Amino acid sequence: MSFPAPALTAARHAMSEALAPIPDGGSVLLAVSGGSDSMALTKVAMWASAGRVEVLAATVDHGLRPESGREALAVERYLRGVVDTPIATRVEVAAAGGDGPEGNARAARYARLAEIARAGGELKGCGPLTVVLGHTADDQAETVLMGLGRGSGTRSIAGMARRGHLPGHPDVPMVRPYLHLRRGELRTVCRVLDLPWLEDPSNDVDGPWRSADGGPLRRSQIRHKAMPALEEVLGHGVVDSLCRTAHMAREDDAALSKIAERVRADVTGPEGIDVRALARAPRAVRTRVLREAAGGVGRPGDIVYWHIDALDRLVCGADNNRELDLPGAHACRRANLLTITRAEKS
Repeated sequence: MSFPAPALTAARHAMSEALAPIPDGGSVLLAVSGGSDSMALTKVAMWASAGRVEVLAATVDHGLRPESGREALAVERYLRGVVDTPIATRVEVAAAGGDGPEGNARAARYARLAEIARAGGELKGCGPLTVVLGHTADDQAETVLMGLGRGSGTRSIAGMARRGHLPGHPDVPMVRPYLHLRRGELRTVCRVLDLPWLEDPSNDVDGPWRSADGGPLRRSQIRHKAMPALEEVLGHGVVDSLCRTAHMAREDDAALSKIAERVRADVTGPEGIDVRALARAPRAVRTRVLREAAGGVGRPGDIVYWHIDALDRLVCGADNNRELDLPGAHACRRANLLTITRAEKS
């Protein structure tokens, strides 16, 4: 008697758990790029759905490589024979500015997936469909290292959430069923199920996409250089260790954020934030209060550590009648009250 590969069993259990909250007759939307991680979602999702949940799958052509259109059509043809509803779509990606080619492509992809999820929900007479993403433990470990490299705080090294909302689209639910599985395990799933997959040259260190300084993409360098070096020095448990770090950081961040919400409610009145009351809170709580207050008015993606540090000094100092410019916002302390308003010119 033959038994399924352990990787396949793990993938099926993870998908079943991910789909369990979906009501009978509901639908989910798989994001399928054609890579091994996302291709492993396809047949496994159909098995796990067992006819109880409709499975839609979308592949997005970013149009950044000459062969991308042909690849997207190949993925869509494959999906026709596997999932309930295959969708192929193309997006326009900003050539410059923003978060670079990789970040701009990701934002455009998520925006199109959000559109499809909302439209699917409208047809069902419910909210947006849950989007299923194929991120792995390797992706999580790389995300943690990128956060560490930027000198970011707990929220950044907490990595990606297994369940939450689609990044940039808080109304669209999202789940990452394979966030605890290794990339190699999902390639095993593809081999066992005879699933084809594409190798994206953009993920290579010498790939066509470059960072703002002209060098290779940071994530590609981490994947192909930093991670192997860490495993050589620290052993092969580095990915698991980084994922545990992300999990613990996420729990800590969630707890601190809840405390910060209560403190913000206590110190905020109709005229502004009482700086003397806020100054009594621990710095880790104060900075969360200030980040949320500033981000809700200005440009949250551009507000970084030194902006919040300067804002915290404004709160904890003894002097009134002080002001501070922030990305997209203006902070002013008068009579021990802090107000943060939208800047006239962002």
